[in-house]
Formats: sequence, structure tokens, C-alpha cells
Amino acid sequence: MTTIHGVVPIPTDHDHVYAFDVTGDLDATGMGEMGEMLNHAFDQHPGKVNVLLHFRHFETSDAGVGTTLSAMKAQLRSLTHVGRYAVVGAPQAAANMIAFFNHIIPVDARTFAADDEQAAWDFVNVAENSAKS
Repeated sequence: MTTIHGVVPIPTDHDHVYAFDVTGDLDATGMGEMGEMLNHAFDQHPGKVNVLLHFRHFETSDAGVGTTLSAMKAQLRSLTHVGRYAVVGAPQAAANMIAFFNHIIPVDARTFAADDEQAAWDFVNVAENSAKS
């Protein structure tokens, strides 16, 4: 996976944490690749996983990338397979949407400013039994 498609996996210190850099180059192929990786994680991990997305050089206008079946499947499965979801440096519209949906979905979703990345890592590195129920 390369930045050509706008998604790059970030190495993590815990097997229950999956992290990605998301850039303005994000396209449907990148969304599909990230969806495939998350679907594989959901299949392999016995409990819930935590996800961190770090937006770099991404503007709200970059959001019209389309989606793939793999990405849609991962989005639906995340409702039962993700415990904590952190987004770092998201455009304001995305941050507002995450804050809204955090009240109605069974995932503990939070947004963090770009300069507060360590807090986001601290949030997702918590074991799954501490996630929202």
C-alpha cells in the first residue's frame, strides 16, 4: 500500500490497535485497501480492536472519494468489532460528524487536534475491556 491511494498503515505497539495515515490522495482504491485490512483484523482478532486515523494534508474537499464494497463492509462491521476509534487532525466537518455519532453508536469515538496526537495514541492503546459498552 502506498500514499498514491492516500492510506498508509502505521506500525503500532499493541496487537489490538490498527492505525493509518490518511492523506489528500485518498481515493476509492485506498478506502478499499483500508477496508480489506480492517476486515482481516476483525476476522483474526478474538475481541474488539481500536483504530486510529491520522489525517495529514487532508481537506474537506478531499472527502468525495467514493467507496468500495470492502470499505462499506468494514464500516458496518466496525460497529461490533471496534472498541475505540480515534481521529487525529480531521477536517472540522468530519470531527463534527464523529462527535455526533459517538452518542448513538456502540463505539467510543473521539477526535484529537493534530498537535494532540499523543493523547489519541494513549486513548487507542487502552485494552478493549475499557472501551464503551
